[in-house]
Amino acid sequence: MLRSPFSLFGPFSDRLSVVLWTKADGRSHDVVGTLGVSEEAYAEQVHGAKTLVIRDAMQYAPGADGLVTDRIGLALSVRFADCQSFIAYAPSKHVIGVLHAGWRGLALHRSEATGAGLIAGAIPEFFAALKREWNIDPKNTWVAAGPSLCQKCAGFSDPEHELPSIPSRFIDGKQVDLRGAAEAQLFTLGLPRNHFERSLDCTCCVPQTYWTYRGGDREAVKGGERNLLACVLKPVLR
Repeated sequence: MLRSPFSLFGPFSDRLSVVLWTKADGRSHDVVGTLGVSEEAYAEQVHGAKTLVIRDAMQYAPGADGLVTDRIGLALSVRFADCQSFIAYAPSKHVIGVLHAGWRGLALHRSEATGAGLIAGAIPEFFAALKREWNIDPKNTWVAAGPSLCQKCAGFSDPEHELPSIPSRFIDGKQVDLRGAAEAQLFTLGLPRNHFERSLDCTCCVPQTYWTYRGGDREAVKGGERNLLACVLKPVLR
């Protein structure tokens, strides 16, 4: 378990707490105990694009891959085993959020219900939720990304057809730079580059440290083993 895994949030250490659990921690993800709170919320994580505004404890928030809250003391957590995970903080409104972005959620996709054109993926939808609820723009947030697949470990059978909305500059043969594609979306939305930090660890490259679906832990991951990022807002002293 690693407390304060991102230096990006150092200036806000009196406002929020962040913890990362890895393979060494097994299933012992005592989020509420570690963060010193009484309630936790986490999403169903369906590899989709939905983000929910949440103010109450909830397990497996239905259909969601992102959660955002302004409630002090409500821990938000995101579980991952190769997919990208994000924590965002908007200090001006004291709002925090977590997001799980697998390759399916990262890509723009068509509505299965209506057959309509391309609709936003997980990252644009996450920031759209912040804008709708609190009028928060990406430029006013700080975002950190947890460990995830590097490009050499993110292989696909036919990436140009499997991920048609990912720009070709992020595809090299059968390998896809999912990290670069996510960062391009963040920066295009207006997130300043100096408001972003990424863990450079690849879950698949260091399977002794992280649970990894592609790196040898497929059955364990299917059985529920995950790495976990959690965060919580602290009271702001005025």
